[in-house]
Amino acid sequence: MTEEERKRKVRKSLIASVITSSALALLTYLTMPDMKPAFYVLMWFGTFFVWWIWTMMDALH
Repeated sequence: MTEEERKRKVRKSLIASVITSSALALLTYLTMPDMKPAFYVLMWFGTFFVWWIWTMMDALH
């Protein structure tokens, strides 16, 4: 794998992680609107890092 391919895969993984975690945080907000804002931030970061690690393992394997 060349350096350019690796950078493209990392970028694609980051974008997919941001989109997925934002969608999940939005759905969580729509289903549970009475929670504190920190809850949604934690949901976003937790989902982002898990999804990013998962997609990075797949991309760089």
